[in-house]
Amino acid sequence: MCGIFFSLSSSKSTPPTQETCTLLQKRGPDSYKTHTAQKDVNPQDGVSPPLSCYLTFTSTVLSLRGDHVYTQPLVDPTTQSVLCWNGEAWKIAGERVQGNDTEQVFSLFLQAVDGDQKHSVERMVEAIASISGPFAFVFYDATNSRLFYSRDCLGRRSLLEGFDENGNLKICSICDSASVDFFREVGTEGVCTIDLSRYQHPSLSPKELCQIKILPWSSATSPPADHIVCPSYPSPKSSN
Repeated sequence: MCGIFFSLSSSKSTPPTQETCTLLQKRGPDSYKTHTAQKDVNPQDGVSPPLSCYLTFTSTVLSLRGDHVYTQPLVDPTTQSVLCWNGEAWKIAGERVQGNDTEQVFSLFLQAVDGDQKHSVERMVEAIASISGPFAFVFYDATNSRLFYSRDCLGRRSLLEGFDENGNLKICSICDSASVDFFREVGTEGVCTIDLSRYQHPSLSPKELCQIKILPWSSATSPPADHIVCPSYPSPKSSN
């Protein structure tokens, strides 16, 4: 069991509150780390000043697999893509996972978003659908300026989302006392994605900049476009 916190702000980096930090560390006592990133974009109108958005990732880890603790968030040194993972990937593409599943999932996602931008979302859809096991994650594809987050289709790992009083998007494994008014569970109907290249449009408000698109799960053998195949799972276990 691990803990995840993420925030997206158009004004400044927004770390978790002290109460959130304490609750996250109870979920993952073996490691605690925060990673921040700033994305600067020149507006398309060529006149407005550069726009910035601030991404904050915090992860706590309870190490259950592998021979040592793998601290999170995982950050790719080449692309600066980031993964916060809370789950157990039993199999990937039908092959049993050996060793640390977090590293293997990160490698899977990095391979999916590498290459032409036009089909990067489709490749991520295929990558996520290939994972068997309970999970919740936040993944930032820095190359294509896109955020992905989700729970598995049975909802066996907790993940909450909402906009705080300042319009910042927050995603977290737990809810502290200051977040009860705006947090809700991330749905299990699909994978959520946000196109951060929309920051090229200076007229949009913070909430409009965070327009969330859902790529829905599908149990069909040949799902329609933009649908993710829902892997076959054993009977659901209780959510952690």
